[in-house]
Amino acid sequence: MTIRVKREIFLVSVFSLIVMVIISIWYLTKPDHSGIVGALEESKFTLYPVKVDPEEEPYTPEIHFSEDTKVTGKISSIFDLKDNQEVKVWLETVDGKHFAEKIVVTVVTKE
Repeated sequence: MTIRVKREIFLVSVFSLIVMVIISIWYLTKPDHSGIVGALEESKFTLYPVKVDPEEEPYTPEIHFSEDTKVTGKISSIFDLKDNQEVKVWLETVDGKHFAEKIVVTVVTKE
């Protein structure tokens, strides 16, 4: 192999590695669900979809949260969470229940 071929193989390998790292970071940082908060109770809410296909039954998971749930975005505390806010949610599922690890409020609607 010539030096040019070795250099091209090296550059393709480095490029492939960079692409794999970017895809991995994107996959690990994207939210598990996004939607609108509804049926807010003491420590849980139902997450409704932003857009609904009239021919399909919408997926509306029940999300549990605690004081330890990290909240960022338009509000900074779990106590400021209200119905009709648009959120992105990162979850941990334990025994079939969804527990929010992080909630980012993207849109706060006026009541």
